[in-house]
Amino acid sequence: MIRLSDRLWVGDSSVTAREVRTHKIKALLNVAQDLRGEMGWPDTEYMQVGLIDGPGNPIQVYCAAALSLWTLAKRHRTLVFCHTGGRSLAVAVMYMNVAAGHSWDGIMSLLAESVDTELPVPHEAHMAAFDKMDWQLLRRLCL
Repeated sequence: MIRLSDRLWVGDSSVTAREVRTHKIKALLNVAQDLRGEMGWPDTEYMQVGLIDGPGNPIQVYCAAALSLWTLAKRHRTLVFCHTGGRSLAVAVMYMNVAAGHSWDGIMSLLAESVDTELPVPHEAHMAAFDKMDWQLLRRLCL
């Protein structure tokens, strides 16, 4: 699990209930299409917006994932997770763009400087989707 901010973590499918409790995380966003649903952790809000790890995701699914993360992070400390962390990080970067308006490269550079572990590598299809997002619309919906 990698802490990106006070309210946002990204992780992979190996995250444990103990880690979630240790960091006082109260919301989970599963962004893997084929990862089992509800983790069964008590007192934890759960959402799933399934992305595949590669090309073929409709842009609307990315929008849904970013909006879901926005919703959860406004209320709770939130973990975004998938199988290996690449989709999780991509959705977190999209969420951070809605909040701060930075580019993909700008956000990745900031994270690389502030995180003390190696970041997962999102598939290039997720980066391409970032460039196709309607950021003005998403900001109006969130702010």
